[in-house]
Amino acid sequence: MNGRDLLLILTHLFRKVGSPVKVEEAVEFLSFRCRYGRPSQVRRMLTFALQNEMISRTEDSIEAGFLYDQQALSHNIVSNLKSTIRMDNDVEPMF
Repeated sequence: MNGRDLLLILTHLFRKVGSPVKVEEAVEFLSFRCRYGRPSQVRRMLTFALQNEMISRTEDSIEAGFLYDQQALSHNIVSNLKSTIRMDNDVEPMF
């Protein structure tokens, strides 16, 4: 999964559920309703997004770190996300 995929998944989450959203609700939505991966993979993805400042976390809620209701990304940003951000398996899941 690259940064562009992750940004699109997060955009889908925040558009459908809203912002802020509880971590458990986000995991349930992305894992079981959208089938983006197992709950542990979704938690790992959310942790990775948090580390790359795509989302912010306060207690048990996450908020978008970008304007999810507007998809106005320049081609440079998209290509940079695609080529530089990669999610590896060494990221610990968000609890």
